[in-house]
Amino acid sequence: MQARFLTQLDLSPAKSVATDQYFLQTICSTRMPILRLYTYPGDVVLLGRYHALDSFAENTTISMTRRLTGGRIFPSGHGFVQFSLILPHRSALFSDDPYHLAPFQVLNRYVRGVLHGLKTTGVEAFYPGRDFLTIRRLPAGWVSFVTADDGALLCEGGLFVQRDMSLLPHLLDRVDPQGALPCQIFMADQIANLEKTGGKTVPISQVTDLLRRGFAQQFGQFSLELNDQDLSAAEQKAIESFIQKKSAAHWLAERSVRSDLSCFATMATPLGQLQIRFSVTPENAIGEVQFSGDCIANPAGISALEYNLRKCPLEKESLWKVIDRTFLQPEHYLLGVGKLGTLPDVILTGLEDQ
Repeated sequence: MQARFLTQLDLSPAKSVATDQYFLQTICSTRMPILRLYTYPGDVVLLGRYHALDSFAENTTISMTRRLTGGRIFPSGHGFVQFSLILPHRSALFSDDPYHLAPFQVLNRYVRGVLHGLKTTGVEAFYPGRDFLTIRRLPAGWVSFVTADDGALLCEGGLFVQRDMSLLPHLLDRVDPQGALPCQIFMADQIANLEKTGGKTVPISQVTDLLRRGFAQQFGQFSLELNDQDLSAAEQKAIESFIQKKSAAHWLAERSVRSDLSCFATMATPLGQLQIRFSVTPENAIGEVQFSGDCIANPAGISALEYNLRKCPLEKESLWKVIDRTFLQPEHYLLGVGKLGTLPDVILTGLEDQ
């Protein structure tokens, strides 16, 4: 299968997100898969799509951006390499049927390109599930995905090359001094990176080469023939237009904490934490509701869930009927939060302080 390949080093986070937005909007018409390998300069904090911000420090040298995909918060910048794989639908490298892969199978399938690339250099990496890649059972990279309303897929992730997850608390101390954002703390001996694993310097060019080889060779009958093709002038103009329409600060504030929602429930999840804020009507039903935190979901699915729960009576059976009905739709998914059947009980704990 013919595919387009781009390497973009020292790219600004805002331009990277805008590039993925542009390709997600055009992939269903071009039908040509796109693989981007890229790095960010300096220190970067990557929020997931559904982290709700209250406030953050702007007078810092650390960049903070919101990914298009959900999942936990990751560090990036110098010492990290990332990839974006953009496809017409979530099953595109395995079947012509868009729903051939169930949502929970997507990361397991597309991470194989990364694992194969690492294996070619003698690094035995594994995907144990969730959103981490591991080396010797220690997190050494991450993956996540999202699908657009038309079904287009963005699968993205990163490898820890010279630095790793142990950097994240230090970055969050500066951009989120009040500690509002959820963060699992990893000590240096609980995490891996490619340089620590191999005991030698790993050039960024070596990492981009191994990722390119891995994605080109790992998908059977749909193996990718990657052709180098830089952005055209028209594409660069369109991407700049995305940036102008939605500034980095506006994109960060896309999901801010709803202070008007007085009820708050939270639960520990396989990815970290899920937060649910909601209001209550005089009839003891949900008024407005906001889901946030470390979850992987399609935006239309989250919007549908929040909309469908309005006016739902605050009792377990009614809540479950709405949640179950929402995610019976094959295009919708909510991953990384454990069993969906536990969500009604979690929501109801938000009433305890009322």
